[in-house]
Amino acid sequence: MRFVPLPGNSFPEFIRAYYDECRGRVAQVEAIAGKWIFEDLMPGMSDFDTRFICADAMTAEDWCRMSTAVGEVHLDLCRSRPEWARILEHLPGVNLTWDELSDEVTYYPEYKQWSFYNCSEPALLKQATETLAKRGWDAKDEYFHLKRFLTYFGPYDRKIDPAINLGVYEERYPLHSRLMHYFTPALQSAVAILQRRTVAGKMESLLLARELVPEASVVGEVIEVVGQGYEAPQLYQEPALSELEERLFDGLKMLGQRLASAITILPGAADTAPQEWKTSVRTIAVDPALTLFDNAKFARLMKGRLYFYANAPSHFATTWLIRNELGRIGNMFFRTPFRIFWELTRGETVADAAEIVPGLAPAILSDEEVACTLAFSRLAMMCDPGQETQRAAEIVEVYDGFFHALHKISHAVRELQRGKGSK
Repeated sequence: MRFVPLPGNSFPEFIRAYYDECRGRVAQVEAIAGKWIFEDLMPGMSDFDTRFICADAMTAEDWCRMSTAVGEVHLDLCRSRPEWARILEHLPGVNLTWDELSDEVTYYPEYKQWSFYNCSEPALLKQATETLAKRGWDAKDEYFHLKRFLTYFGPYDRKIDPAINLGVYEERYPLHSRLMHYFTPALQSAVAILQRRTVAGKMESLLLARELVPEASVVGEVIEVVGQGYEAPQLYQEPALSELEERLFDGLKMLGQRLASAITILPGAADTAPQEWKTSVRTIAVDPALTLFDNAKFARLMKGRLYFYANAPSHFATTWLIRNELGRIGNMFFRTPFRIFWELTRGETVADAAEIVPGLAPAILSDEEVACTLAFSRLAMMCDPGQETQRAAEIVEVYDGFFHALHKISHAVRELQRGKGSK
Protein backbone atom coordinates (compact mmCIF):
# COMPACT_ATOMS: atom_id res chain seq x y z
CA MET A 1 0.00 0.00 0.00
CA ARG A 2 1.57 3.27 -1.15
CA PHE A 3 0.31 6.48 0.46
CA VAL A 4 0.02 9.85 -1.24
CA PRO A 5 2.08 12.22 0.93
CA LEU A 6 -0.05 14.43 3.15
CA PRO A 7 -0.16 18.12 2.18
CA GLY A 8 1.61 20.95 3.97
CA ASN A 9 -0.17 22.55 6.90
CA SER A 10 -2.41 25.27 5.46
CA PHE A 11 -4.55 25.71 8.58
CA PRO A 12 -2.87 29.01 9.63
CA GLU A 13 -3.50 30.44 6.16
CA PHE A 14 -7.05 29.13 6.13
CA ILE A 15 -7.97 30.44 9.58
CA ARG A 16 -6.68 33.91 8.77
CA ALA A 17 -8.33 34.03 5.34
CA TYR A 18 -11.62 32.66 6.65
CA TYR A 19 -11.75 35.09 9.58
CA ASP A 20 -10.87 38.06 7.39
CA GLU A 21 -13.48 37.13 4.77
CA CYS A 22 -16.23 36.59 7.32
CA ARG A 23 -15.38 39.66 9.37
CA GLY A 24 -15.15 41.73 6.20
CA ARG A 25 -18.75 40.83 5.40
CA VAL A 26 -20.10 40.69 8.95
CA ALA A 27 -18.69 43.43 11.17
CA GLN A 28 -20.21 41.85 14.29
CA VAL A 29 -17.84 38.87 14.03
CA GLU A 30 -15.22 39.66 16.68
CA ALA A 31 -13.33 36.42 17.35
CA ILE A 32 -12.69 33.03 15.77
CA ALA A 33 -12.06 29.85 17.73
CA GLY A 34 -11.86 26.18 16.86
CA LYS A 35 -12.47 22.96 18.75
CA TRP A 36 -9.42 21.28 20.24
CA ILE A 37 -5.93 22.67 19.93
CA PHE A 38 -3.81 23.34 16.88
CA GLU A 39 -1.69 20.19 17.11
CA ASP A 40 -4.87 18.11 16.72
CA LEU A 41 -5.48 19.46 13.20
CA MET A 42 -4.11 16.99 10.66
CA PRO A 43 -3.58 18.38 7.14
CA GLY A 44 -5.57 16.47 4.55
CA MET A 45 -7.71 14.72 7.16
CA SER A 46 -9.22 17.28 9.50
CA ASP A 47 -11.97 19.79 8.88
CA PHE A 48 -12.04 22.96 10.99
CA ASP A 49 -14.79 23.18 13.59
CA THR A 50 -15.07 26.96 13.66
CA ARG A 51 -16.74 28.85 16.49
CA PHE A 52 -17.48 32.56 16.07
CA ILE A 53 -17.95 35.05 18.89
CA CYS A 54 -20.05 38.06 17.92
CA ALA A 55 -20.99 41.44 19.36
CA ASP A 56 -23.53 41.34 22.16
CA ALA A 57 -26.09 43.38 20.24
CA MET A 58 -26.80 40.58 17.73
CA THR A 59 -30.48 40.39 16.75
CA ALA A 60 -32.36 37.63 14.97
CA GLU A 61 -32.05 39.65 11.78
CA ASP A 62 -28.29 39.98 12.31
CA TRP A 63 -27.95 36.22 12.68
CA CYS A 64 -29.93 35.70 9.47
CA ARG A 65 -27.72 38.12 7.53
CA MET A 66 -24.59 36.56 9.00
CA SER A 67 -25.78 33.08 8.08
CA THR A 68 -26.15 34.05 4.43
CA ALA A 69 -22.85 35.92 4.38
CA VAL A 70 -20.83 33.06 5.90
CA GLY A 71 -22.48 30.60 3.52
CA GLU A 72 -21.32 32.79 0.65
CA VAL A 73 -17.79 32.84 2.08
CA HIS A 74 -17.76 29.03 2.08
CA LEU A 75 -19.02 28.97 -1.47
CA ASP A 76 -16.45 31.51 -2.69
CA LEU A 77 -13.54 29.79 -0.96
CA CYS A 78 -14.66 26.35 -2.10
CA ARG A 79 -14.62 27.59 -5.70
CA SER A 80 -11.34 29.47 -5.48
CA ARG A 81 -9.50 27.04 -3.22
CA PRO A 82 -10.77 23.53 -4.09
CA GLU A 83 -7.94 22.03 -2.04
CA TRP A 84 -9.74 23.39 1.04
CA ALA A 85 -12.90 21.35 0.41
CA ARG A 86 -12.33 19.15 3.45
CA ILE A 87 -11.61 22.09 5.76
CA LEU A 88 -14.70 23.92 4.50
CA GLU A 89 -17.03 20.98 5.06
CA HIS A 90 -19.50 22.90 7.22
CA LEU A 91 -20.21 26.36 8.56
CA PRO A 92 -19.51 27.00 12.26
CA GLY A 93 -21.82 24.98 14.51
CA VAL A 94 -21.78 26.98 17.74
CA ASN A 95 -21.89 30.78 17.44
CA LEU A 96 -22.21 33.01 20.47
CA THR A 97 -22.13 36.55 21.76
CA TRP A 98 -19.60 37.58 24.40
CA ASP A 99 -22.30 37.63 27.08
CA GLU A 100 -23.32 34.07 26.21
CA LEU A 101 -19.73 32.89 26.39
CA SER A 102 -19.45 34.15 29.99
CA ASP A 103 -23.00 33.68 31.30
CA GLU A 104 -23.56 30.72 33.63
CA VAL A 105 -27.11 30.37 32.27
CA THR A 106 -25.73 29.55 28.82
CA TYR A 107 -22.57 27.74 29.94
CA TYR A 108 -21.61 24.85 27.65
CA PRO A 109 -18.66 22.68 28.78
CA GLU A 110 -17.30 22.51 25.23
CA TYR A 111 -16.24 26.16 25.61
CA LYS A 112 -13.22 24.95 27.59
CA GLN A 113 -12.07 22.90 24.59
CA TRP A 114 -11.81 25.86 22.24
CA SER A 115 -8.63 27.51 20.98
CA PHE A 116 -8.89 31.18 19.98
CA TYR A 117 -6.89 32.28 16.95
CA ASN A 118 -7.90 35.83 16.00
CA CYS A 119 -9.83 38.48 17.88
CA SER A 120 -10.65 42.15 17.35
CA GLU A 121 -11.66 42.64 21.01
CA PRO A 122 -8.77 41.29 23.12
CA ALA A 123 -10.10 42.78 26.36
CA LEU A 124 -13.42 40.94 25.95
CA LEU A 125 -11.60 37.72 25.09
CA LYS A 126 -9.38 38.04 28.15
CA GLN A 127 -12.40 38.61 30.38
CA ALA A 128 -14.29 35.64 28.92
CA THR A 129 -11.40 33.20 29.09
CA GLU A 130 -10.59 34.25 32.65
CA THR A 131 -14.22 33.68 33.65
CA LEU A 132 -14.14 30.19 32.12
CA ALA A 133 -10.79 29.39 33.71
CA LYS A 134 -12.09 30.31 37.17
CA ARG A 135 -15.17 28.16 36.79
CA GLY A 136 -14.64 24.88 38.62
CA TRP A 137 -15.77 21.44 37.56
CA ASP A 138 -19.37 20.64 38.48
CA ALA A 139 -22.37 18.47 37.55
CA LYS A 140 -22.86 20.33 34.25
CA ASP A 141 -19.38 19.31 33.13
CA GLU A 142 -19.78 15.73 34.29
CA TYR A 143 -23.17 15.43 32.56
CA PHE A 144 -21.77 16.79 29.28
CA HIS A 145 -18.77 14.47 29.28
CA LEU A 146 -20.66 11.41 30.44
CA LYS A 147 -23.20 11.86 27.64
CA ARG A 148 -20.37 12.31 25.19
CA PHE A 149 -18.59 9.18 26.38
CA LEU A 150 -21.81 7.18 26.09
CA THR A 151 -22.53 8.57 22.61
CA TYR A 152 -19.39 6.86 21.34
CA PHE A 153 -19.45 3.84 23.62
CA GLY A 154 -20.01 0.85 21.38
CA PRO A 155 -18.57 -0.92 18.34
CA TYR A 156 -17.58 1.40 15.50
CA ASP A 157 -20.47 2.07 13.10
CA ARG A 158 -19.12 1.88 9.55
CA LYS A 159 -22.11 3.76 8.07
CA ILE A 160 -21.85 6.87 10.21
CA ASP A 161 -18.72 8.68 8.99
CA PRO A 162 -18.17 8.34 5.24
CA ALA A 163 -14.99 9.54 3.58
CA ILE A 164 -16.06 12.57 1.53
CA ASN A 165 -14.29 15.67 0.20
CA LEU A 166 -10.89 14.15 0.97
CA GLY A 167 -9.58 13.78 -2.57
CA VAL A 168 -6.37 11.78 -2.86
CA TYR A 169 -6.06 11.52 0.94
CA GLU A 170 -9.19 9.39 1.28
CA GLU A 171 -7.10 6.23 1.58
CA ARG A 172 -6.05 7.17 5.14
CA TYR A 173 -9.52 8.06 6.36
CA PRO A 174 -10.56 4.61 7.64
CA LEU A 175 -8.03 4.97 10.44
CA HIS A 176 -8.58 8.70 11.03
CA SER A 177 -12.31 8.13 11.44
CA ARG A 178 -11.95 5.25 13.86
CA LEU A 179 -9.13 6.69 15.95
CA MET A 180 -9.74 10.43 16.04
CA HIS A 181 -13.45 10.84 15.34
CA TYR A 182 -14.86 8.05 17.50
CA PHE A 183 -12.38 6.52 19.91
CA THR A 184 -10.55 9.65 21.03
CA PRO A 185 -13.62 11.86 21.76
CA ALA A 186 -14.94 9.18 24.12
CA LEU A 187 -11.50 8.79 25.69
CA GLN A 188 -11.17 12.56 26.01
CA SER A 189 -14.41 12.81 27.98
CA ALA A 190 -13.46 9.82 30.14
CA VAL A 191 -10.17 11.52 31.03
CA ALA A 192 -12.07 14.70 31.90
CA ILE A 193 -14.34 12.83 34.34
CA LEU A 194 -11.44 10.90 35.88
CA GLN A 195 -9.47 14.10 36.45
CA ARG A 196 -12.51 16.33 37.09
CA ARG A 197 -11.23 18.90 34.61
CA THR A 198 -11.77 19.48 30.93
CA VAL A 199 -8.89 18.55 28.64
CA ALA A 200 -8.78 20.64 25.47
CA GLY A 201 -6.54 18.57 23.21
CA LYS A 202 -7.12 15.15 21.70
CA MET A 203 -3.45 14.19 21.67
CA GLU A 204 -3.08 15.56 25.18
CA SER A 205 -5.98 13.31 26.24
CA LEU A 206 -4.39 10.24 24.66
CA LEU A 207 -1.13 10.84 26.50
CA LEU A 208 -2.96 11.31 29.80
CA ALA A 209 -5.05 8.19 29.24
CA ARG A 210 -1.95 6.12 28.63
CA GLU A 211 -0.81 7.03 32.15
CA LEU A 212 -4.25 6.87 33.81
CA VAL A 213 -5.38 3.58 32.29
CA PRO A 214 -2.21 1.65 31.41
CA GLU A 215 -4.14 -1.60 30.99
CA ALA A 216 -5.75 -0.11 27.85
CA SER A 217 -2.78 -0.86 25.59
CA VAL A 218 -4.71 0.22 22.51
CA VAL A 219 -4.18 3.84 23.61
CA GLY A 220 -0.47 3.51 22.92
CA GLU A 221 -1.27 1.94 19.57
CA VAL A 222 -3.47 4.91 18.66
CA ILE A 223 -0.73 7.38 19.60
CA GLU A 224 1.75 5.49 17.44
CA VAL A 225 -0.52 5.17 14.39
CA VAL A 226 -1.59 8.82 14.50
CA GLY A 227 2.07 9.83 14.83
CA GLN A 228 2.75 7.88 11.64
CA GLY A 229 0.07 9.83 9.78
CA TYR A 230 -1.94 6.58 9.54
CA GLU A 231 0.73 4.97 7.41
CA ALA A 232 0.07 1.55 8.90
CA PRO A 233 -0.80 -0.59 5.86
CA GLN A 234 -1.27 -3.72 7.95
CA LEU A 235 -4.43 -2.22 9.53
CA TYR A 236 -6.45 -1.41 6.41
CA GLN A 237 -7.28 -4.94 5.29
CA GLU A 238 -9.58 -7.53 6.82
CA PRO A 239 -9.53 -9.08 9.31
CA ALA A 240 -7.05 -6.53 10.72
CA LEU A 241 -9.49 -3.62 10.45
CA SER A 242 -12.25 -5.47 12.31
CA GLU A 243 -9.74 -6.58 14.92
CA LEU A 244 -8.67 -2.96 15.40
CA GLU A 245 -12.31 -2.00 15.96
CA GLU A 246 -12.56 -4.71 18.62
CA ARG A 247 -9.43 -3.45 20.38
CA LEU A 248 -10.79 0.09 20.37
CA PHE A 249 -14.09 -1.02 21.89
CA ASP A 250 -12.22 -3.08 24.47
CA GLY A 251 -10.29 0.08 25.33
CA LEU A 252 -13.54 1.98 25.87
CA LYS A 253 -14.77 -0.82 28.13
CA MET A 254 -11.62 -0.47 30.25
CA LEU A 255 -12.18 3.28 30.45
CA GLY A 256 -15.78 2.58 31.47
CA GLN A 257 -14.59 0.35 34.31
CA ARG A 258 -12.44 3.20 35.62
CA LEU A 259 -15.28 5.70 35.23
CA ALA A 260 -17.71 3.62 37.27
CA SER A 261 -16.29 4.79 40.59
CA ALA A 262 -15.70 8.38 39.41
CA ILE A 263 -19.26 9.19 38.30
CA THR A 264 -21.22 11.22 40.84
CA ILE A 265 -24.41 12.12 38.96
CA LEU A 266 -25.68 8.54 38.51
CA PRO A 267 -26.47 6.76 41.78
CA GLY A 268 -25.30 3.17 41.60
CA ALA A 269 -23.00 3.74 38.61
CA ALA A 270 -20.26 1.75 40.31
CA ASP A 271 -22.48 -1.32 40.30
CA THR A 272 -23.79 -1.07 36.74
CA ALA A 273 -22.42 -1.14 33.21
CA PRO A 274 -22.18 1.71 30.66
CA GLN A 275 -25.10 0.31 28.69
CA GLU A 276 -27.27 0.86 31.76
CA TRP A 277 -25.82 4.36 32.22
CA LYS A 278 -27.24 5.25 28.80
CA THR A 279 -30.72 4.67 30.17
CA SER A 280 -30.10 6.30 33.54
CA VAL A 281 -28.55 9.48 32.15
CA ARG A 282 -31.81 10.26 30.34
CA THR A 283 -33.57 10.57 33.69
CA ILE A 284 -31.29 13.36 34.95
CA ALA A 285 -33.19 16.62 35.29
CA VAL A 286 -31.75 19.35 33.06
CA ASP A 287 -32.75 23.01 33.05
CA PRO A 288 -35.21 23.21 30.12
CA ALA A 289 -33.96 26.68 29.20
CA LEU A 290 -30.46 25.28 28.85
CA THR A 291 -31.73 22.38 26.73
CA LEU A 292 -33.51 24.82 24.45
CA PHE A 293 -30.46 27.07 24.15
CA ASP A 294 -28.17 24.10 23.52
CA ASN A 295 -30.35 23.17 20.55
CA ALA A 296 -31.13 26.66 19.28
CA LYS A 297 -27.56 27.99 19.25
CA PHE A 298 -26.71 25.51 16.50
CA ALA A 299 -29.52 26.98 14.37
CA ARG A 300 -27.94 30.39 13.90
CA LEU A 301 -25.90 29.61 10.79
CA MET A 302 -27.82 26.59 9.48
CA LYS A 303 -29.40 28.56 6.63
CA GLY A 304 -25.93 29.44 5.35
CA ARG A 305 -24.80 25.85 5.69
CA LEU A 306 -27.71 24.58 3.59
CA TYR A 307 -27.27 27.43 1.11
CA PHE A 308 -23.65 26.38 0.65
CA TYR A 309 -24.63 22.75 0.15
CA ALA A 310 -27.42 23.62 -2.30
CA ASN A 311 -25.03 25.68 -4.47
CA ALA A 312 -21.72 23.88 -3.96
CA PRO A 313 -19.45 23.27 -6.97
CA SER A 314 -19.38 19.81 -8.48
CA HIS A 315 -16.10 18.84 -6.77
CA PHE A 316 -17.74 19.20 -3.33
CA ALA A 317 -19.88 16.22 -2.28
CA THR A 318 -23.06 17.23 -0.49
CA THR A 319 -25.59 14.37 -0.56
CA TRP A 320 -24.54 12.75 2.71
CA LEU A 321 -24.03 16.14 4.38
CA ILE A 322 -27.57 17.29 3.57
CA ARG A 323 -29.09 14.01 4.66
CA ASN A 324 -27.14 14.21 7.90
CA GLU A 325 -28.68 17.62 8.63
CA LEU A 326 -32.16 16.44 7.70
CA GLY A 327 -31.76 13.64 10.22
CA ARG A 328 -31.41 16.04 13.15
CA ILE A 329 -32.50 19.65 12.56
CA GLY A 330 -36.22 18.90 12.75
CA ASN A 331 -35.85 17.67 16.32
CA MET A 332 -33.08 20.03 17.39
CA PHE A 333 -34.49 23.27 16.06
CA PHE A 334 -38.24 22.71 15.98
CA ARG A 335 -39.79 19.83 17.88
CA THR A 336 -37.67 19.94 21.05
CA PRO A 337 -37.58 23.76 21.51
CA PHE A 338 -41.29 24.29 20.77
CA ARG A 339 -42.34 21.44 23.06
CA ILE A 340 -40.22 22.90 25.87
CA PHE A 341 -41.72 26.33 25.29
CA TRP A 342 -45.25 24.93 25.51
CA GLU A 343 -44.57 22.90 28.62
CA LEU A 344 -43.00 25.84 30.45
CA THR A 345 -45.55 28.46 29.42
CA ARG A 346 -48.74 26.36 29.41
CA GLY A 347 -47.88 23.44 31.65
CA GLU A 348 -48.93 20.99 28.95
CA THR A 349 -47.12 18.39 26.89
CA VAL A 350 -47.76 18.11 23.19
CA ALA A 351 -47.15 15.13 20.92
CA ASP A 352 -46.99 17.10 17.67
CA ALA A 353 -45.27 20.47 18.07
CA ALA A 354 -46.81 21.67 14.80
CA GLU A 355 -50.22 21.69 16.47
CA ILE A 356 -49.33 24.59 18.75
CA VAL A 357 -47.75 26.87 16.16
CA PRO A 358 -50.89 28.44 14.62
CA GLY A 359 -52.09 29.46 18.07
CA LEU A 360 -48.90 31.45 18.74
CA ALA A 361 -50.05 34.20 16.35
CA PRO A 362 -50.47 37.09 16.75
CA ALA A 363 -49.43 37.34 20.41
CA ILE A 364 -45.97 35.80 19.95
CA LEU A 365 -45.39 35.05 16.26
CA SER A 366 -46.39 36.87 13.10
CA ASP A 367 -48.44 35.13 10.44
CA GLU A 368 -45.34 34.89 8.25
CA GLU A 369 -43.33 33.32 11.08
CA VAL A 370 -46.10 30.78 11.64
CA ALA A 371 -46.17 29.88 7.94
CA CYS A 372 -42.39 29.56 7.74
CA THR A 373 -42.22 27.48 10.92
CA LEU A 374 -44.85 25.05 9.68
CA ALA A 375 -43.06 24.84 6.33
CA PHE A 376 -39.76 24.16 8.10
CA SER A 377 -41.41 21.41 10.18
CA ARG A 378 -42.51 19.69 6.96
CA LEU A 379 -39.29 20.20 5.04
CA ALA A 380 -36.83 19.29 7.81
CA MET A 381 -37.43 15.58 7.32
CA MET A 382 -35.62 12.94 5.29
CA CYS A 383 -36.31 13.27 1.57
CA ASP A 384 -36.24 10.80 -1.30
CA PRO A 385 -32.79 10.00 -2.71
CA GLY A 386 -31.82 12.48 -5.39
CA GLN A 387 -33.89 15.30 -3.86
CA GLU A 388 -31.29 16.49 -1.35
CA THR A 389 -30.16 19.66 -3.12
CA GLN A 390 -33.73 20.73 -3.83
CA ARG A 391 -34.76 20.11 -0.23
CA ALA A 392 -31.85 22.16 1.10
CA ALA A 393 -32.81 25.05 -1.20
CA GLU A 394 -36.44 24.85 -0.08
CA ILE A 395 -35.46 25.08 3.58
CA VAL A 396 -33.27 28.10 2.83
CA GLU A 397 -36.32 29.91 1.42
CA VAL A 398 -38.33 29.63 4.67
CA TYR A 399 -35.48 29.63 7.16
CA ASP A 400 -35.39 33.32 8.12
CA GLY A 401 -39.05 33.35 9.14
CA PHE A 402 -38.59 30.12 11.08
CA PHE A 403 -35.44 31.39 12.79
CA HIS A 404 -37.20 34.55 13.94
CA ALA A 405 -39.86 32.32 15.53
CA LEU A 406 -37.24 30.13 17.21
CA HIS A 407 -35.40 33.23 18.44
CA LYS A 408 -38.59 34.58 20.01
CA ILE A 409 -39.50 31.43 21.91
CA SER A 410 -35.89 30.94 23.02
CA HIS A 411 -35.83 34.48 24.41
CA ALA A 412 -39.20 33.95 26.11
CA VAL A 413 -38.01 30.78 27.85
CA ARG A 414 -34.75 32.34 29.00
CA GLU A 415 -36.59 35.33 30.46
CA LEU A 416 -39.08 33.04 32.17
CA GLN A 417 -36.30 31.00 33.77
CA ARG A 418 -34.40 34.12 34.82
CA GLY A 419 -37.58 35.39 36.48
CA LYS A 420 -37.95 32.17 38.43
CA GLY A 421 -34.35 32.35 39.52
CA SER A 422 -34.74 35.87 40.87
CA LYS A 423 -37.63 34.96 43.22
